[in-house]
Amino acid sequence: MSKKQEANVAVDVEKGSIEPFSINGETYKGFNSNRLDIDTYGQTQRKITSRHVSLMIIGQSIGSGLFVGVRSPLNTSGSLSFFLAFSVWAILVVYPLMQCVGVMCCYLPIKGSFIHFSARYVDPALGFAASIIYIYTAMMFVCLEATAVAQVISYWTNINPGVWITIAIVAYVCIGLVGANIYGEVEFFASILKVFLILGLMLFSLVSMCGGNPHHDAYGFQHWKEGGLFRSYLVGGSTGKFLGWWNALLWAAFAAGGPDALALIAGEVQRPRKTISLAAKRTYIRIYLFYIGGIFFLNCLISSVNPRLVESLTTGSQSSAGSPWVIGIEQVGVKGLASLINAVILSSAFSCGNAFFYCSTRSIYSAALAGYLPKFFAKCLKNGSPVYCVGATFAVSLLAYLNVNEASTNVFNWFVNLATTGLLLAYICMWWSYFRFRKAWEQQNGTKMDSPQYPYYLFARWMHPVITYSGFALTILVLFFNGFWIFFPHQFSVANLFTSYFAPVFFICLFVFWKLLKRTKFISAEDADITTDKQEIDEEEEVEELDHQEKQAQYGTAAWYVKLWKNFYSFCFT
Repeated sequence: MSKKQEANVAVDVEKGSIEPFSINGETYKGFNSNRLDIDTYGQTQRKITSRHVSLMIIGQSIGSGLFVGVRSPLNTSGSLSFFLAFSVWAILVVYPLMQCVGVMCCYLPIKGSFIHFSARYVDPALGFAASIIYIYTAMMFVCLEATAVAQVISYWTNINPGVWITIAIVAYVCIGLVGANIYGEVEFFASILKVFLILGLMLFSLVSMCGGNPHHDAYGFQHWKEGGLFRSYLVGGSTGKFLGWWNALLWAAFAAGGPDALALIAGEVQRPRKTISLAAKRTYIRIYLFYIGGIFFLNCLISSVNPRLVESLTTGSQSSAGSPWVIGIEQVGVKGLASLINAVILSSAFSCGNAFFYCSTRSIYSAALAGYLPKFFAKCLKNGSPVYCVGATFAVSLLAYLNVNEASTNVFNWFVNLATTGLLLAYICMWWSYFRFRKAWEQQNGTKMDSPQYPYYLFARWMHPVITYSGFALTILVLFFNGFWIFFPHQFSVANLFTSYFAPVFFICLFVFWKLLKRTKFISAEDADITTDKQEIDEEEEVEELDHQEKQAQYGTAAWYVKLWKNFYSFCFT
């Protein structure tokens, strides 16, 4: 048993110590919700169900980029290079990191998850830096997706885009104020639309390549090689082809996400250990459906040098008319699908903005619980909505109006470009937290983290340490070399250098600032706090499990068709 467990004390995240702290003469053990008076401040509530999460894990945080934005790396890198880049990032980073997040959140599904994990397992200064950089990143992506909504709608109308930006942002605020259950419903149905869209596009591509198109052209895999399997970027030869692949990998790193969203919903999910473990197990559906299957069939449908594709890149069209999917479908003789696809892309853009709005509010709330931000941000409505966090995110999201005026578009793009590497920094914090958590659990329990000694969710043994550390290393490399292109002839500018590397430098400054201000220390495996709030969650889980069993028992005498539906529902969502 560790010294920390023997002393039965908890970590004060601000001081980085293992001593209890007092507020108004009362002693508190944790740095989570127990730190604040729940009667005064309220708290978020577990209203997101397993049904919500089962679809959210597949489609959440997937916006218009994977339906429209993919044209850029496809054209720059070539078909096979583009496919391999997405596959490598999805298999080595997204999937294993989702598993690592699943392991940590099943053990301790607390509010704020990876922000607090960084503080508990690594260093309180890392928790501060992670929270601030992620809050900024999520807010900027809210602005980006609200703008994408307006750009997609421009396919049908020339009304000032500010109107649609206003509608999108107001809708985000309304959803943010009515509770996590409504957020879950919105993401559930939006994810269904995304799944139907990608399945429909993949099926169409399969049938079309076999000759089932109006032109009766069984073109097979010819589009893969038309533009070249690997295209050179910046320089010629093998080096240029590698740089083309690396450029596509960078794009995949910014487009293929999800671990952050899984981490932040953990504190508001019902039966969290059961639900999060199920979500982590089903991450492979997201990987194969969108990041591998979708890219594979896209390459079958359209060449990387298709004239209309190149033209859409030149004109900068953001609606479905510039989508490589629509271009490929129309070139085989099928017309009239653009509006349908555009409508689903619209829902994807809105859903992605909604997801980042949620993540922003919850990360602000978690930072307030940890003492990184003023505690009034922890104030929640009766339905569990952190009202001031919603207000803060709404205020910053108004930056999206910079896109209404062409003269200010460059300013807006600066804000967004500064935020893109923020996601990679958040991923690095998650990786680091997982490695330290694993070591802390093994150190404090005197055994390897393996079944049956470890009773919670664990991923396959072969993934750790080879795959997990490879993913961690690849994330660092992508972050470090994300601006590689600016160091080639005629590419350098101070603006490009600043936007490529501002976030990592800012992150380091945040870390050093908090470390000096609070004089924190890196936490040893023996002293890492893996116990605070766990007993409370264990008790909650027991009550929720009993309620679930009682509800299940009610189906014992139900009609056969009710049982059939219940079995189908359980198979899909529980």
